[in-house]
Amino acid sequence: MQEKSTSGGLVTGLLLHLLETGVIDGAILIASDEKVLWKGKPVVARTKEEILATVKSKYAISPTNSVFSEIRQIPGKYALVGLPCQIHGFEKAAKLDERIRERVVLTIGLFCHAAIEHEAFEIIWESLGDKADDTQKFISRIGKHPGAPHIELKDGSFYPVYFGNKEGYRPSSMEMINILYRLYTPPRCLTCFDALSEFADISVGDPWMAPPEDDVDFYKGWSFGLIRSDRGMEAYNSLLSSGKIIAKDVTVKEALTCNSHMSSEKRWRAFRVIETQRRQGKSIPSYGDFPGEFPKHSGVQFVKTEGHMLTHLFCFLPNYRANLLRFFLGNGGYVLLWLNNKRRTTKFFLRDFFARWRRKFFGRR
Repeated sequence: MQEKSTSGGLVTGLLLHLLETGVIDGAILIASDEKVLWKGKPVVARTKEEILATVKSKYAISPTNSVFSEIRQIPGKYALVGLPCQIHGFEKAAKLDERIRERVVLTIGLFCHAAIEHEAFEIIWESLGDKADDTQKFISRIGKHPGAPHIELKDGSFYPVYFGNKEGYRPSSMEMINILYRLYTPPRCLTCFDALSEFADISVGDPWMAPPEDDVDFYKGWSFGLIRSDRGMEAYNSLLSSGKIIAKDVTVKEALTCNSHMSSEKRWRAFRVIETQRRQGKSIPSYGDFPGEFPKHSGVQFVKTEGHMLTHLFCFLPNYRANLLRFFLGNGGYVLLWLNNKRRTTKFFLRDFFARWRRKFFGRR
């Protein structure tokens, strides 16, 4: 399971355990579309084989909650795996529909900076040339943390989606996603403040943090999870007591470092965009009984937020972003990605080095 999954396999492992023990009759998931291979397709998976067929991340925006009509018609107990916005949508639907509320017995939220509009993947697919016509499967991430996307050709071999003609360095999935979401974040994502699925029973994502112990190697495949409710804790404890997973506890201070940069960026970005849309008289999302005004950024946070908004400039200028993406898929983009990779590698090396140093002399925080 760990080998086949995106990171540590926590979500898939938990779903299989709950299915085997009769806690759920199925799960709402995203499978791969049979015709447009990079697209996601919402499904209700009711067997082990159907759940396993949905492993790996799907980055193209997909209408997960469109299958609510199916679970309304067919009685049973279901788990919902979705992005923060989809968990928000479920919570709103559950308040209006008793059947949805009773039949979804567990929500698993995925960490998310933003979904990606379909145009980006159309351009990426175009860049594959003849290889695209010889493809039978699109795999968003091969290799552990963070992995890289590949296509499986009809002869069973694998070919890198990005710069398959290059030797040596190829950008990881996350390195390219950082480009894509700056160009192709959907407008609604810009008003979402929830990066860590705060409304879910269990939140799961990649462990973007220093390893908490010396024997933990995130590059071998680990998931980071946050238990947010009693029923989430019950499901997790059941899986843990079964002996099917290896788990390491992290302290509160350690947990606060995981994906902290992404979470802060997304929250302040949403505050900024929502306040702008409110002043312009445009529609804004409803997050329930939220204060009349969002926090105002000032000082250093103002500079950070405005700088971050500038990196999303082409989300508001859609006519220019296709050519910019094609540049990043070419030789010029390759050089910039290589330089950025060296920067990130140095940054993470120093992060992990100082974390080990602190543990050695001061213990875990």
